[in-house]
Amino acid sequence: MLYQGAMPGSVPFLHRLRRSPSAGRRVRRAGLVLGCVAALDGLCWLAAQRVMDRALDGWTTRLARQGWSVQAGPRARGGSPLTARITLRSPRLHGPIGRRSAAWGADGLAISVSWLHPGTLRVGLIGTQALRLSGPDRAGLLALRGRGQDADITLPLALRPDAPGGQAAWSARRLDVRVLDPAGHETGFRLDGVQGHGLWNDQAGPDASRLALAVTADRVDLPLNWPLIGSMPPTLPDPRRLHDAGVEVAFPGPTPGDPSAHMLLQDAHATWSTLSLHLVGHATLPPTGGPDGTFTLSLTGIGTTIHALEQSGTVPRDLARAVTALDRWAAETGADGPAGPSPATPVLSDRRLDLPLRLRAGGVFLGTLPIGSIADDLP
Repeated sequence: MLYQGAMPGSVPFLHRLRRSPSAGRRVRRAGLVLGCVAALDGLCWLAAQRVMDRALDGWTTRLARQGWSVQAGPRARGGSPLTARITLRSPRLHGPIGRRSAAWGADGLAISVSWLHPGTLRVGLIGTQALRLSGPDRAGLLALRGRGQDADITLPLALRPDAPGGQAAWSARRLDVRVLDPAGHETGFRLDGVQGHGLWNDQAGPDASRLALAVTADRVDLPLNWPLIGSMPPTLPDPRRLHDAGVEVAFPGPTPGDPSAHMLLQDAHATWSTLSLHLVGHATLPPTGGPDGTFTLSLTGIGTTIHALEQSGTVPRDLARAVTALDRWAAETGADGPAGPSPATPVLSDRRLDLPLRLRAGGVFLGTLPIGSIADDLP
């Protein structure tokens, strides 16, 4: 009665399967293969745990030799059939950076090695990450607090703690950052689609990079409490965020007899509404006093942007009139060509404009015109 209604011949087939020696051998072989795979995975998991333990202990020892205080926090082990993971809870770092000091802390870090990427050590950022920079007198200079989604850092698994150089990459689907300045003002940013990479070489000379960083973001939401952002006219499209933002900067190795640090800004760019910005240049950072440097700021679309800002009273009307007069002059003199401006040949004020920016002892100059200053104690 148990097989009533089954297909004809099904019971004899089961009977033959039970009696078939080859079927039993296949089952035993499958079980043996699965057992070997499980044993191999267990051995690889233990090996990866030991590799991560040695890496953590090595980096802790190196940082301690350089004057850093390291609190790695409790370690929790885990993972999956293809991944070994060590989770650190409440790690803390505190130590010197030149004449200043830095303190970093986090809710947690997840350090993992995967069979899918056997040459890579992945560090996942868990919860809130906080960084504070202090001056020689321990006065607060800058504090950052961030929280990311799918945020992690990748390092070569073969990178030794005692190596003079190395490289790393990082990414985050979303990153919320809050900046607290010395006056206690807090400013918040949201970055989407963050990608970056960097390298360092402690033995680099003046012709090579001792530190180089490159970071890009698909979108950066600007703080709503900024006066300029809160008073944008409706005719200015999408004024509350930057698109296609990025920066690439390098710091060459020291020059014998020169105590100053040097910075090469190889690329900084962003698009804000109808305005595109691009900045390149170099600067010298002396041990005391403000920085000195020369930069070129390229702007595209400044005419359309200024006319839109005029409607909200954000920019002086005289500036908008000057832009209008410039475009009228270009049209009357034929500077835009016989057919006049077009999307391919915009009006004169919307074309690329290169402006010379200079830093002199912390002061910012547009050509020879002073337009601001940079505090001497900025890190």
